[in-house]
Amino acid sequence: MATATSFALFNLLPTELRLQIWRSSCHRRVVEVFYDSENGRCTSTAPVPAVLHVCHESRCEALRVYKRSFGTAFYESSIYFSRELDTLYIPRPPFMGYDDSARSFVSLIRDTDCIVNLAIDYVPPSIKRPWETYNKYILIQSFPFVKEVFLVTGIVAPSQDRHVGELVLADPTRDAPSSNQLLEDVKASFYYETRDQLDMLDRNAEMEPLHLPPLVLKSKIWTHP
Repeated sequence: MATATSFALFNLLPTELRLQIWRSSCHRRVVEVFYDSENGRCTSTAPVPAVLHVCHESRCEALRVYKRSFGTAFYESSIYFSRELDTLYIPRPPFMGYDDSARSFVSLIRDTDCIVNLAIDYVPPSIKRPWETYNKYILIQSFPFVKEVFLVTGIVAPSQDRHVGELVLADPTRDAPSSNQLLEDVKASFYYETRDQLDMLDRNAEMEPLHLPPLVLKSKIWTHP
């Protein structure tokens, strides 16, 4: 039996039902956002949601969900993002790591005030730069409405091209004791290294307890389109 690839009677459905179908097609995504400090702009590998391209009706309904976000003082953004559905993923820059621009991300980029889903890279101690833990802590604190932070620990790709398809965050394959130990090490790193950095900035300041949202380990998967 042939598989149907279209539904010719879709336009005959009641308007309310069609709009509900369009809205239901807006699924959760991981939107990878890179800040280019040299040019003062944001870019992303995330594809534009398909529902924005189907027809005028679908686009109008989808624009109730997705907004152009992450513009800067120099560039308007073309990155579509849903604060309710999507996760903002700020990957580690390859050369300087999470440097000063990561710490200043919210002040440099618009439309970040209501982010509730955040992902950043876990940085192994063997490659971590001395300033990264402090900058990552300040970055996390810049999002007051974040419920939990996903720590991305690795890549599982179905092909050699890691930018094929859509980015998904999945549960890591490591065992539970190993995952729990890694999270404890990360929390200890945040506390001690951030305390040392604050002491360097102001030796008379009292160190308040760190306020971290729950940390959740995830692996990075690129799915086929």
